[in-house]
Amino acid sequence: MINIIVTEFQKLKRYSILWIGIVAVLFSVLLAAFQQNSSNEIIQYESYTNSVIWNNFSMIFPFMIVLIGGYIINREYVDHTLKNMLTVPIPFRKLLMGKLITVGLVTTLYGFFSFICTFLLGIVFYNRNMSSALVVKSLFQLVGLSLCCYLAVLPIIIFFSRKQNGFLAGVGLAFVYGFCGIFIAGRALTDYYPITAGLGIIKFTGDDTLNFNLSVEIGALSIMIILSMIMLFCMKGFEDRNTLSKNTAKKHKG
Repeated sequence: MINIIVTEFQKLKRYSILWIGIVAVLFSVLLAAFQQNSSNEIIQYESYTNSVIWNNFSMIFPFMIVLIGGYIINREYVDHTLKNMLTVPIPFRKLLMGKLITVGLVTTLYGFFSFICTFLLGIVFYNRNMSSALVVKSLFQLVGLSLCCYLAVLPIIIFFSRKQNGFLAGVGLAFVYGFCGIFIAGRALTDYYPITAGLGIIKFTGDDTLNFNLSVEIGALSIMIILSMIMLFCMKGFEDRNTLSKNTAKKHKG
C-alpha cells in the first residue's frame, strides 16, 4: 500500500490539475478578504478565518476534492495503464484504496495551504488581536475542515470512478452538494448533513448563533466512511470487467 501511495505522489508531479486546487484555495482566501473588507466594521483575524472556512466547505473543497480525486483515478483509464498495473498483480480494490488515501493526503496539504494563505493575509490586513492561540486554532480548523469535506465526498469519488470520465458528473454533484450546505448550516439538519457536520467538529464559531451536536456529526461522517468501505467491497474489480469484455468479444467472433 505504501508503494502505491509513493507511486501516486510521483505521478502527481505530471498532473497540471493540481494547479486548479491551488487557484481554488487562493480564490477562497481572496474572496473572504473581499467579503470582510466590504463592511465598514473593524475586522479581526478570527472573523476572517471564519469567512475562509465558510467559503471552503460551501464552494471550494467539495468539488475540488472530487475533481482531483476523480482525475487521478481516471488517468489510469485514459492512459490505458490499468491493465499493465494489474498484471503485477495488484487487486483493483487495493489500487483504488491507495489512490483514495493519496487524495486524502493531498486534501490535507490543500488545507494547510489554505491556512498559510489565510495567515499571510491576516498579518497584512487583519492583525488586530491576532494571538498565537487564534493562529493555532485556525490551523486545526482549516486542516480539519479539509479532512471532513474529504470524508463527506468520499462515496461520490468511489461511485463515479467505476467508468472512464465518470468523475465529471461527480464534480457537478459535489458542487451542488457543497453549495446546499449554505442553506442547511444553522438549521435543524446541520448536524446530519455530512458537509456541514465538519463545522461542529472543528468548533466553527461563525456568528455565535450556530449550535452543534458533536456526537451526531461524528456519526454522520462515520456513516460516510462505512458507506465508502461497503462501496469498495462491493465494487467489481477491473480485472472482472476486463474478463467479461473479452468473453463477450469471443462470443461475437464465434
